[in-house]
Amino acid sequence: MKSLTSLFDQLAVALTADPLLLLASAVAAFDPFWNTFDEEAIDYDADPLHIALQVTRNAFPDIYAEAVEQLRAGASYQALERLVCTAISAKGIPLDDLEAIGWGIPLHAVGVDLEDPEFYNVHSDLLPLLAPFGIDVPDGEVYSVDVPECVYPAGHAIAASLLEQTDLALRQVGWTFAWLFACTGNSLIDYTDEALSEIPPLSWSAEDVAFAIELIEEADGILRDVQAGIDHLKQSPDLQAALERNVAHLYRELKQKGKLNERNTRLCWTSPLSSADGTAVADSVVLQLRRDAA
Repeated sequence: MKSLTSLFDQLAVALTADPLLLLASAVAAFDPFWNTFDEEAIDYDADPLHIALQVTRNAFPDIYAEAVEQLRAGASYQALERLVCTAISAKGIPLDDLEAIGWGIPLHAVGVDLEDPEFYNVHSDLLPLLAPFGIDVPDGEVYSVDVPECVYPAGHAIAASLLEQTDLALRQVGWTFAWLFACTGNSLIDYTDEALSEIPPLSWSAEDVAFAIELIEEADGILRDVQAGIDHLKQSPDLQAALERNVAHLYRELKQKGKLNERNTRLCWTSPLSSADGTAVADSVVLQLRRDAA
């Protein structure tokens, strides 16, 4: 027994004395899966923890190192799941459980489908904002809400005009209508979950991870402006009246010309913010309506 212990001591000394063996020991300790994972492809048929280790090794090496340390300490599946999900969520990609990790980067869309009656049931407080566009939401249970063709070009024009204003509050109102009419330019804001599910998900590559984080951060900022814009509209009768006038003006143009891309259209807005003496501040813009906006 003493000779066996001595042999282990000799092996330990030899291990620390040989640079190659020392490096191999470090790899085994800190990156035990170095020869397990395919660098180019994730095995989505593997168990979720296996996928999570591969994903973190490729995209989040700091999370991978912590997970490996917990594995070596005998952590349970639940503890590792909590560690990985919490750490990835902290990076900017919300992840509730490891079952979702095998489907690519999880993304949640908050877009609006104006033809869906459920939207008006959930967001009944937004009906006054949409009333100037003439959207008729019938009482009772219906399969679909009729949205006239003129609504979308007019809605896009309203959003574009407001987003070009110098007044911050008006731009926030612009984001509100850009959300309602799916023209923010951010897929998570413009698409519904159903529509987003038809698009191949982003992979866990470093490039896609960086893009997803940027997309989510931008969407969060837009949603904050959307809510601020809703609040401005609810609190400003003058702005609501300006909205009604501008929509009516755009509808006249559509009726006369059939589209909104053959001339400049002047839309005048009243800021929801007032000056110190209570006088409302007015702002206007000349909006060039492009051919593809109609």
